[in-house]
Amino acid sequence: MDIRAEILDLKLRVEDLETTTERVRESREQEELLREVIDRSRKLQAEMAALRADLAEARAGLGEEVAAVGTEVEGVRRAVAAPAGSQGDQDDQDGEDDVRTEIAVEFAVIRSEIEHEFNFLRSEVMDLAIKLDRLSPGAG
Repeated sequence: MDIRAEILDLKLRVEDLETTTERVRESREQEELLREVIDRSRKLQAEMAALRADLAEARAGLGEEVAAVGTEVEGVRRAVAAPAGSQGDQDDQDGEDDVRTEIAVEFAVIRSEIEHEFNFLRSEVMDLAIKLDRLSPGAG
């Protein structure tokens, strides 16, 4: 072989080596990126599991609170709707009417507070559900 052919052969071999080296470098970068994606994915899955647990706990708590409120409301309704025990003089009747009026007003206030709390809790549960949907794989 003459010198030109040897030089050309060496140049081609160097180019092949450079190309191979570049591919190896790109491959390593891709592996690094893939590891990072896998790590982030695992963290997101852990966060999703924690959010699911929080959501389940919030739903259970909300169910218990709604049941307790229902029981309380029924008790107040029975107390307000109970017929007068005796048909005594007018002062006793006026006193009972005053008590019933107070109970009705207090009931309205409590009902408003409970409704506000229920709406807040429902909003929080919906917010958690939205966050959970965003973290779910395949979510938009």
